[in-house]
Amino acid sequence: MKTHANKSTVIHQFVILMTIFIDATGYAMIRPLFSFYVLSFNLGAVALSLLMIMFALMQFIFSPILGRLSDKYGRRSLLLISISISSVSFLLFTLASSYWMLLLSRMISGMATEIPIAQAYMADITTSKNRTSGLGKVRAAFSAGVIIGPSMGGLLSVFGYWSTGLLAILLTLINLISVYFFLPEPKLEKKEISVQISQKNTFTKNLKNAFTKPLLPSLLLILFVMIMAFSAIPVLIPLIGIEFFNFNEIELAFVFMIIGGFQFVTQGFLMGKLSQKFGEGILIIVGIIFVIIGIFWMPIFPILIIFYILVALLSTGGGLVRTSIPSLISKISGEDEQGGFLGLAQSVVSFAFIPGPLLAGFFYDYIDIAAPFFFSSLLLLGSLILSIKVYFQIKKL
Repeated sequence: MKTHANKSTVIHQFVILMTIFIDATGYAMIRPLFSFYVLSFNLGAVALSLLMIMFALMQFIFSPILGRLSDKYGRRSLLLISISISSVSFLLFTLASSYWMLLLSRMISGMATEIPIAQAYMADITTSKNRTSGLGKVRAAFSAGVIIGPSMGGLLSVFGYWSTGLLAILLTLINLISVYFFLPEPKLEKKEISVQISQKNTFTKNLKNAFTKPLLPSLLLILFVMIMAFSAIPVLIPLIGIEFFNFNEIELAFVFMIIGGFQFVTQGFLMGKLSQKFGEGILIIVGIIFVIIGIFWMPIFPILIIFYILVALLSTGGGLVRTSIPSLISKISGEDEQGGFLGLAQSVVSFAFIPGPLLAGFFYDYIDIAAPFFFSSLLLLGSLILSIKVYFQIKKL
């Protein structure tokens, strides 16, 4: 009986990981095209930043709502809704004939929130001992899609950006079929959970609950500062790649493949063993250090090989932090709170993405190319100090 249960768990893990992989592939296919798409409308860095800001704003609003709803109504149902929202956003991207249609597609895309729901699903079907490894696999599945997606998007772009969007739509349809037929609802003890549909009430309630948990406020603050600094990268890497190295669509897609590749290895193969040997506290510290090194030195050496090495450090460090913090959050949360708190963490991530790209674009255009990199490094130093404090708090628990 236990063997059958273990086999079912493995199958369900495989389905949820494939769901995330397919979703990430569709997302990654169109991501490297944004900067070139914006240029085709004769617009610049501000318009590119606005695409990311509006996506992040929608994620901030809807992540805690859908995460909390998944606690009450089930992970499977909310995944189906979220994937359907993604398909609508890809349709608008495919049909976009103006910047405003492109912007609308990004806003609708931000309303989908597959990752926190998938994290909650994985937390539901894994033990506390294996949870970091399971959540690492979720992030790794996303990273694997990020590896495959850019190459597909870059190659298809020669036929027109619409072709990339069309394939993304087909992938979401595969995702819907996969979840509907092969992903059951996790079998947990039913609990009555109060769900506030209002984003303000949901976010406020989750935030108040967060302050009742040890370490959670500090973890959320670290995550916010980390992502605010790191959020400059999706804006700056395309800009600096075109400025320093004259990248085209395929070359820029290759950079995103490197990012996905290192995150895939880190989160899919290393996180389980590293977390058991060192603990999440150490991994957060090391991850932040890697990101500081990568961000600080990138504008100083416009040399291609050094650029790729720094991208690798950024990717690895980001993978360590983005996996370790949700793992700690899930360990200090009850089963009926995981979706809400993981959704809150995703909301914090999304909120941090709002000022990050805006400041990066402003510093890049009006101060100096290196200014946003140095500003991000300074923010990360504060996050590093707080993460060291959290590490010693963990040791006392």
